[in-house]
Amino acid sequence: MAKKLEKTQRYDATPEQVWDMLLNEDFVKEKCEAAGATEVSVETLEEDDGTTLVCRRVLPAKLPGFAKKFVGDSITITETQRWKNPDGKSRSAEYLADFGNNPISMQGTISVESDGDGTVVRTLAKVKCTVAFVGGKIEGVAVDWTDKYLDKENKVGQEWLNRS
Repeated sequence: MAKKLEKTQRYDATPEQVWDMLLNEDFVKEKCEAAGATEVSVETLEEDDGTTLVCRRVLPAKLPGFAKKFVGDSITITETQRWKNPDGKSRSAEYLADFGNNPISMQGTISVESDGDGTVVRTLAKVKCTVAFVGGKIEGVAVDWTDKYLDKENKVGQEWLNRS
């Protein structure tokens, strides 16, 4: 059974500024490195119906022993975000996180919306692990890990916007 993640981030900036930041390759590299990535590559592709961002990062596998034996010492995540063209003042993306040969997957949506004098980014995800008996525990670890990653992204993002 999959575990769900729901996370809301708030920024003191316009939706356009936040969206531009989220698709800025330098910002994506900075937030990944701040979260502990040892290797990061980012590519954006403008398409007629929107923008696709692909981020590949390698992280040390700081996981409990029962999960680490499935992953090894590091984990490579390739995240693909497919952003649609703006719909009024909001933007949204579908995303997929590929964990390589590991028995886990994550997919969901991201939305960027105006919220009073700022902007909120909402991430909804479903994490699924196919390992018998411990899959639910691994899903829980992945949800906790992603929640902390998004906290780091929010902190780095607000600093990024303050510098802009």
